[in-house]
Formats: sequence, structure tokens, C-alpha cells
Amino acid sequence: AAGLAIDGEDGGTGAAYNVSMNHMGHPIASNLRDAYLTLVKLGKQNELPLFAGGGIGKNGNLAANAAALIMLGASGVQTGKYIMQAAAGCLGSEGDRCNVCNVGVCPKGITSQDPRLDRRLDPERVAQRLVDVYLTFDTELKKIVAPLGRSTSLPIGMSDALGISDADAAGRLNIKYVL
Repeated sequence: AAGLAIDGEDGGTGAAYNVSMNHMGHPIASNLRDAYLTLVKLGKQNELPLFAGGGIGKNGNLAANAAALIMLGASGVQTGKYIMQAAAGCLGSEGDRCNVCNVGVCPKGITSQDPRLDRRLDPERVAQRLVDVYLTFDTELKKIVAPLGRSTSLPIGMSDALGISDADAAGRLNIKYVL
């Protein structure tokens, strides 16, 4: 395998059924950490890259979410809904999902098959906003990892830089417990 993509419970574009989005899945941090620690145990952590997704950027801080997942073992992160919201104006949200991605009537024209709705989407503007989002993300991620002594390489699996105030979660993730 060229890599392994691990998705957590918080992902979803809104096209999934509510029962799937509300009652299934497991937090990405523990899924990822389990996979990474298993690779470490097998001595394969540098051979199989792990890519994490699921709710990244959901709280408005894409770079901080990505940095934490990288320190838990991800070689990279993937994000979907956050990018759709930030760049294209997607109306989907955790509390009030639009849920029409899969039926072709997206009111913003993102996933629409209706020419009247398609006109609402300005591809040039979305493309520029995508560039802006990723450039900002890159800058913010560098600000987070630079104090760790990493200016060019990612701190993959460098969990000693992480801490959490939940003792049970700290134990499960094998990271520092902080008060």
C-alpha cells in the first residue's frame, strides 16, 4: 500500500445519512494514534504513511488540528467540508446540515446539476479562495511547528509536544497528562 487514509467520526460532507453522521465512528485522534503506535511496534512507521481526516478545521483552526494529528502520527491530513465551507460557501454545518450534496440541488451550486443553481458558483473566486486558505494554512502550520525545531520537516509522531487535561484520553493516546 502507498499509504493508509484514516477517517474519524467528525467527517462528512452532509451527503451521508444522519444515522451515520450522528451515531457511528470513532474519534480520529485515537484511531490514528492506535495505527501509528502499531506501525512503531512493527518498525514500519517510516514505510507506510498515515493520512488523517474527519472534522479537521471544524472548530475554525485547521492548522492547529492538523499539527496535533501530525504529532499523533499522521504524515498528512485531509479535509473536505471545511474547505467547501471556507472556499465555496457550503451551508453544511454540524448543527444544521444542509444534507443535499448527493441529490444535485445544492443551493450554493457546489454539487448541483441544475443550471440555475450552477450559476451561483463562481469557480474563479472559489479557486482564489482555495489558494488563500491553503497559503494561510501553510503559514499557520509553520508557526506551530517552528518552536518544535521543525522548519522544513513535519513532527510526525512527535507526541512529546502534546498534552491533554483528560487523564483517560492521555492514557489512551499515550501522551502527557497536564493539569
